Amino acid sequence: MCRNILITGASQGLGADLARGLAGKDARIFVNCAHSVEKAKVVANEIIALGQTAEVLPGDVSDPACVESMFSELGARGGVDVLINNARIDPYKRTTGLSDSEWFDRVIGVNLKGPYLCSLAALKQMEAKKFGRIVNVSSVWAYRSANRMMLEYAMSKAALHSLTRSFAGIAGPLGITVNTVAPGLILTGELKNRWSRKKLEQTCATIPVRRGAETAEIVEAVKFALDNAYLNGETININGGVYVP
Repeated sequence: MCRNILITGASQGLGADLARGLAGKDARIFVNCAHSVEKAKVVANEIIALGQTAEVLPGDVSDPACVESMFSELGARGGVDVLINNARIDPYKRTTGLSDSEWFDRVIGVNLKGPYLCSLAALKQMEAKKFGRIVNVSSVWAYRSANRMMLEYAMSKAALHSLTRSFAGIAGPLGITVNTVAPGLILTGELKNRWSRKKLEQTCATIPVRRGAETAEIVEAVKFALDNAYLNGETININGGVYVP
């Protein structure tokens, strides 16, 4: 059976690698993006070039009308089977001139409201199938006392863990599991371009395994959460030992 897999925020970085990593003969990948449609098309075309199935499904997950439209399209294609809530607002990309209130709304809108709206819509379609998998991509920042730049981001990720636990209780009896994957430092191309070599080395020195994660390692953690039908309401912490609950 071909599973419909929606990955939000999948035009670049971890999301793009999740799309590539979850593609296969039994999967139809929907590459979501809010703005970077051309980048999303590149990801989808890479998957198609390997003989697999993918298409772009644009939409802002913080916008209820966009979410409704996205899941209406998915419903017409048989409904979603797997939802990966990966879309996020990058705390490094706060636009100059945004008030604290505006920035808060934007971060919470994408990082928390988005998974909330998408999960509610997905559950309706999954319930009819008596099967579904939802994975929320969080961060080690969910546990940390954040500096000013990371404050809203950390809040949103901490709340995402609560969302996971609640939806796991609601969805479990329906044959649907809901889990969180919480990475630490991920060595994406954007991070390597943003940080100096010295800063990267200094940060890695604070991690017990003395390095950041490759995106493939996070993809494997997500796959585990999808494959294990008894895992529900859990958080897979994958941060090299920098934080151990």
